[in-house]
Amino acid sequence: MKPSSPFTILASVATVLSFFSNIGVEAATGVDASSLITTEQWACAKETGYENAIIRGYIEAWGQNPGGAVDKNVVENYKNAIAGGYTSVDLYIFPCTGRDTCKPPADQVQDVINLIDENTMDIGTLWLDVEVDPEADNFPSAEGARTALQEFKKALDNSGEKWGVYASKVQWTSITGSVDWELDSSVPLWYPHYDDVMSFDDFESFGGWTTPTIKVKYYQNGLLIMIT
Repeated sequence: MKPSSPFTILASVATVLSFFSNIGVEAATGVDASSLITTEQWACAKETGYENAIIRGYIEAWGQNPGGAVDKNVVENYKNAIAGGYTSVDLYIFPCTGRDTCKPPADQVQDVINLIDENTMDIGTLWLDVEVDPEADNFPSAEGARTALQEFKKALDNSGEKWGVYASKVQWTSITGSVDWELDSSVPLWYPHYDDVMSFDDFESFGGWTTPTIKVKYYQNGLLIMIT
C-alpha cells in the first residue's frame, strides 16, 4: 500500500491529523472522522502510520427540538476503527448551546455517556468543542456562554470520563468575553494555529492554559494537520 493512500481514501470523509508529543519524545499521527469511514479505510490509515482516532460523537442538531444529538455515524465509525486496528480512540462533542430548545448540558453529556456504555466503547478523551457556529448563533452572549460551559464542565466532571477542550484564543475571548476567563485549565487543550510549525512555541496562553496538548498545524489539500 502506497503511503499516500490514506490521503486519497480519507480526504473526503475525514481529517488526517499529525500529532507530536508535547514532551518532545516522538511524533504520532491520527485521523479525525466527522463522516463515516469503512473498516478498510481505517485499516489503510493505520497501516500507513496514523495511530490515533478522534471521532465526532455528538452534534448540535440546533434545528431540532430538542437540540443536541448523538452523531448518526459514531457507533459504526468506532466499530470500524477498532476492526481496522485502532486501540486509541477519542470522541469530540459539538454541543447545542444558545437556544431554549437545546437539551440541558447535563442531558447532552449523558447522551454521550449512554452511547459509550451501551456500546462498550473504550474512549480515551472526550473533547468539548468550543467554537462559534454563525448559522446557529450558538453563543449569543458571554454571560450565557459562561453559564453553559460551567454546566458542561460539571456534567463532564461527574461523568467519570477524561475530558478536554477544543478552542482558539480568539474564539475563547469572543465567546466568554475575556481572554483570562477560566473554565478548567487542568484539562487538556486542543487549539488551532495554521502556521505549519511542528512545535508549541507559537502558543499564547488563554483561559488559564499555559501548556496545550494538541495543535492544528495547517490545512492543506483537504487535510487538517495537527501536533500533540
